[in-house]
Amino acid sequence: MLYREIFRNFKIYFLLAMIFMSLSGYSRYFFSALYSLDPLAYSTVSVADILKFAFMMIFLGSFGLALLSSMFDVLILKKLLINTSPKIALSIGIPAQALMIILIVHILDFVYYYTLPWIYNGPVSPNELTENMFLIVHLIVAVSISKVFIEIDRKLGPGNLWKMLSGKFIKPREEERIFMFIDLKSSTSFAEKIGHLEYSRFLQNCYQDFSIVDRYRADIYQYVGDEVVVSWNPKKGTDNDNFLKAFFAFTDLLKKKTDYYQKEYGITPYFKAGANIGPVIITEVGDIKREITYHGDTLNTAARIQEKCNELNAQLLISEPLFKLIKNKAAYKIDDVGTIHLKGKGKDVRLYRVAQLNS
Repeated sequence: MLYREIFRNFKIYFLLAMIFMSLSGYSRYFFSALYSLDPLAYSTVSVADILKFAFMMIFLGSFGLALLSSMFDVLILKKLLINTSPKIALSIGIPAQALMIILIVHILDFVYYYTLPWIYNGPVSPNELTENMFLIVHLIVAVSISKVFIEIDRKLGPGNLWKMLSGKFIKPREEERIFMFIDLKSSTSFAEKIGHLEYSRFLQNCYQDFSIVDRYRADIYQYVGDEVVVSWNPKKGTDNDNFLKAFFAFTDLLKKKTDYYQKEYGITPYFKAGANIGPVIITEVGDIKREITYHGDTLNTAARIQEKCNELNAQLLISEPLFKLIKNKAAYKIDDVGTIHLKGKGKDVRLYRVAQLNS
């Protein structure tokens, strides 16, 4: 899960660092004497060699900065934001990021000094700090914009930022998706018992634990109060039965943390879920506030299936089309609960109760 988040952040950092380091090189070449080489020696250097060297420097710098920054964000800064105040996290995060940029610039100086002689026979000397300010300023801008893009990408869902910018969601289009509605049982009584402020903290903890579904290729579509809606494209969702493993990984984690939740809030979270597969419409809606939304009977049916969990004494209910796609049925306890009428549906739907064999 961590490596996937690091990789998502890395891609954004790397792309923008490449762009701004290229702009930095262009600026320094035309507006400073930094890249002025001895004319006699310069005449012996081919344009291709110069471009290769420039690309190597830009690639190394961008790769190093992207790797350090993405690892720091996921492994350190994220935990600081959860466990401390934002002020403390920022007071540590900003200087740390500045040190990363300075470190990368010094590494590039070292590479510049020892590799440029391979293609250039003139004098080479390390860059002065004032000369490196072009690069430092550009990298500060690159990192700042990257962090904004990363937050937007997290808000929209991984990968959706680029699709949105490319206009992929402007026109409604149909695609096949698995949808799962996951709801907290007894949420009203929990809120009354511990109060709304503590209940909000409780939900934050549950949703932090819910991030475990990222290991199983799940896309978190919405948080709606005490309910989470997740989806998969059919290939990712059925591969290795990811849509089942994701839910049970979450519930298993909550079981392991029972003592923690009892100590912190005096309650134990229990989530139930309903899942369905079928065609949905995906599009971008809104003007002042834009959002990527899914529409269709597939979602409505999944929501209605989840509502039947209490009545059918089930923690997870799935539709018949989804049942047929389970690859390893022997790994689960699956009961056919029959054809059930769902609110708002003209036709009855055959449902299956799914549980872990060891639960």
